[in-house]
Amino acid sequence: MCHTDLNQHFGIDAVKALAAKAQKDSAFCESLFATATADDARCSRNYAWVLSHLSKDCNTQRERHRESLTEAVLRTSDSSLRRLLLTLMERLPWDKEHLRTDLLDFCLLHLVDPAEPYGVRALCAKLAWVQCRHYNELRAELHTTLTFIEPHTISPGLRNTRTKILKSINNNTEPQT
Repeated sequence: MCHTDLNQHFGIDAVKALAAKAQKDSAFCESLFATATADDARCSRNYAWVLSHLSKDCNTQRERHRESLTEAVLRTSDSSLRRLLLTLMERLPWDKEHLRTDLLDFCLLHLVDPAEPYGVRALCAKLAWVQCRHYNELRAELHTTLTFIEPHTISPGLRNTRTKILKSINNNTEPQT
């Protein structure tokens, strides 16, 4: 259920204040995660926007919601919500055991989709990389997918992300962000 104050547009000052409250009040933070991954698009966007302003020391809370964030990303048709949820997921640690083939397939598909905003495409590239980096076959698949994208057809930010990941695949290293 959406809190009345989060069922409307609000500014960055309100977002930062709510994020600060969430960092101090774990029950409030849990309610933000629960609603950010619910089906009400407006509330979910607002809650996810607040959650995107949590500090890095809140990664434990993000980690607890890895599965619900993933499920929400896979089912939403709202590109703004998708970008916010992918942002939350990109901040998580991604070890070998975190590979989800449905999420990887989603990321590879949306990475090459010209209808997707560049921010979503860049986040999909990053999430694809953190899942593929542990497996030679998947790194090769990501390499093929990224080389399929013509650099002159994408934004400078996505082009930079593409270049860094390709360099990391070729050198078998982590991208420098």
